[in-house]
Amino acid sequence: MSKRSIPNVDWANQLENAIRQFVKEKLELIMREEIKNFLEIEQAGTSNMRNGYYQRNLDTQYGRIEGLLVPRDRNGEFQTQLF
Repeated sequence: MSKRSIPNVDWANQLENAIRQFVKEKLELIMREEIKNFLEIEQAGTSNMRNGYYQRNLDTQYGRIEGLLVPRDRNGEFQTQLF
């Protein structure tokens, strides 16, 4: 093994971390679009609006995704369909 090669364990860990980060980014993107749609269509004509995010951990087949940002609305009516 040359000095520049990555040990198999490190390579596997890096790959798992990259996959988890990718999944996290895509889940957050989907939820941002969900709340946008929710507020524009289902809550049209109301004063309801976004109210930041809360964090949660999510166990997936790719491992635990920590600090997933879940959007919320002021009235507390939005619920993502992802979980």
